[in-house]
Amino acid sequence: MLVLVQDSTHWLQIEPLTSTVQGKTMFRHRTPKGSYECTVSGLRWLCERDVILKYHFRNWEPYSQLMKDMQYTQGGPLLDITMELGELEEVHLPHCVCLGTNPSLRNEMKILHVEEHGVSLEEVHEVTRFHAKILHPKFSAISVILSYIFSWNIDVHCDVVLYMAVKKATVISRLYLLLRNSSQKEVRHYH
Repeated sequence: MLVLVQDSTHWLQIEPLTSTVQGKTMFRHRTPKGSYECTVSGLRWLCERDVILKYHFRNWEPYSQLMKDMQYTQGGPLLDITMELGELEEVHLPHCVCLGTNPSLRNEMKILHVEEHGVSLEEVHEVTRFHAKILHPKFSAISVILSYIFSWNIDVHCDVVLYMAVKKATVISRLYLLLRNSSQKEVRHYH
C-alpha cells in the first residue's frame, strides 16, 4: 500500500549567490522575513527577520567509518552551514529517503552535527517527503542520517541520467542514479 507523505508548497524558490573558495563552491543567501528554498541544494529555512546564511557541501568520506560505528548511514547531503546575520526559526534539511512505502522510517531519522570536538545527534521535529525539519537550529556540518538497520531495504529518491553514445556502430548506454539533492558523486553504473 502506498502512503503519501505530504510536502508543503509555501516556499519561495530562490537561487543562491555562488563563489569558489579554496576549490569549494559556496552558496550564500540574504533574505528578509519569510520562507525560502534554495533551488540548487533544496535547503529550506524560515526566518522572522533579515538573515544571511552561507553553506557548502562536505564530503561524507571522512565520516564513513564513524557512521558505521554509530550504526547509521547518510540520508541526505552533508551541509556546512554558517549564519552571518540573524538566526533561523526553522531549517528543513533535504533528504533522499522515500517514506511513501514505509512512513515509520521517519522515526529512524536523526540529525547529525559534525563539530570540532566530535559529533552529536539531534531529534528530527518533523519529516516531509523531501525534508527533515529542525526548530531553532544551531549550525555545524549537518545532515539527515538513518539507522543502519533500516537502510538495507529502503527506497530512495534519485535523479536518473541516461547517456548514450555510438562507437563503431555499437550503441553504448550508461544509466546513472544520483541521490536527489546529493552533493556526492557516488553513481551506480549500469551497462
